[in-house]
Amino acid sequence: MDLSGFDAQSARDVSLWAMVAGVVGVLLVLKFVSSLVTKLLLLAVFGAVIYFGFDQRDALSTCIGQITAKVQAGDSSDVTCSFFGRDVTVNIPENLPQVGG
Repeated sequence: MDLSGFDAQSARDVSLWAMVAGVVGVLLVLKFVSSLVTKLLLLAVFGAVIYFGFDQRDALSTCIGQITAKVQAGDSSDVTCSFFGRDVTVNIPENLPQVGG
């Protein structure tokens, strides 16, 4: 899978869809799986998908906020964030107001 064109907004969208898929998976497991052990294992798996999707989305949003603040202060040295260990590029708008300038 080529992630060279993967930007921060795409990563946030992917994590949102992972959380939605996790919730749908939990609902399907609760409805259709009858074995208690299998149900608990699958709930744990989907719970982990939801947790990590939320955690990565939150970390990415924080990173985007920090980079935006740095760019507003005039420092554009690092405009990448990490998403599941992969670097993603943060697109900074050209008309972002500068602080103190």
